[in-house]
Amino acid sequence: MKLYQDYPLIQTVREAETFRTPKNIFLQILIFIGVFFILEIAESIGMIIGVLPRLMAWAREQASSGALDSEVMTEKLNSLLLDPELTYIMLLSTGLGTIVVLFFCRVIEGRKFRTMGFFKEKAGLQYLAGLGIGFAMFSCVVGLAYVFGGLQFESNSQKVTPILLVVLLGYGIQGMSEEVMCRGYMMTAIMRHHPVWLAVGINALCFGIMHGANAGFSLFALVNLILYAVMISLYTLRTNSLWGACAIHSIWNFAQGNFYGLPVSGIDSGESVFRMSLTGADWINGGDFGLEAGLPTTIVMTAGICILLFVPLPFLDKRSGGEQEA
Repeated sequence: MKLYQDYPLIQTVREAETFRTPKNIFLQILIFIGVFFILEIAESIGMIIGVLPRLMAWAREQASSGALDSEVMTEKLNSLLLDPELTYIMLLSTGLGTIVVLFFCRVIEGRKFRTMGFFKEKAGLQYLAGLGIGFAMFSCVVGLAYVFGGLQFESNSQKVTPILLVVLLGYGIQGMSEEVMCRGYMMTAIMRHHPVWLAVGINALCFGIMHGANAGFSLFALVNLILYAVMISLYTLRTNSLWGACAIHSIWNFAQGNFYGLPVSGIDSGESVFRMSLTGADWINGGDFGLEAGLPTTIVMTAGICILLFVPLPFLDKRSGGEQEA
């Protein structure tokens, strides 16, 4: 297995003159936790503001009947935040988290955005390629789950409405927010002073743990999330770009929730083009967490990692020459 030092993103990170990040890896992880905490607060505020009009309308109705108290108010707020019809609010609010991370990297660490993988060269093409790859990968997961008896198609009585376009935009923002946080910020910060394999491994582990509060989370889900993070980290390094990773993440979630009609990391995304139901064993279909916690995802992620590690892909690689291992 080789992770070459001469991938341009690695060179850009290690040669950057303005990039203030500590060498102590434990301090880096503590800082990451702090940034993540602030990100969560920003996104939560955005979600609450988004559902505020509905909450206030409901509160006025309850107040007129004398049935309003703090406990009932809190319960209603939680139900609104988890309402599949309001998924787009949750997704769009993640843009605030992206702003937090970009601000931290640019202002606090003094980095340029290209050290995060945001290169201008062929950015649009990278994103479009990522959309195609991400959709194909999740379709392979669906196909395997169907063959293994873990899924079945159902008739879909829902009408497809323009709200799906808003949800697609929302997933574009949401997918970018997680990639900016884990690959654009954390992975590159660690590989500034440490081996690349360590940066890939730590950001992958943190990515998996970040989803621990999701419904249906299991050990299988954690393993698959870590495998995904390793795969997308390798993809980012080989393409010298974070744009493709953002696209893969976004379209993977959209295809899962609003194309095939399945839970996205334990979350119901509401309206979808198709509707599928889970059948058979949880180790195939992932149970309440969704296909990301099933064996088909393990197979597809493992295949992707092996391809990225061992298969020559001249059309994909962006290297400057040399054979040094990172």
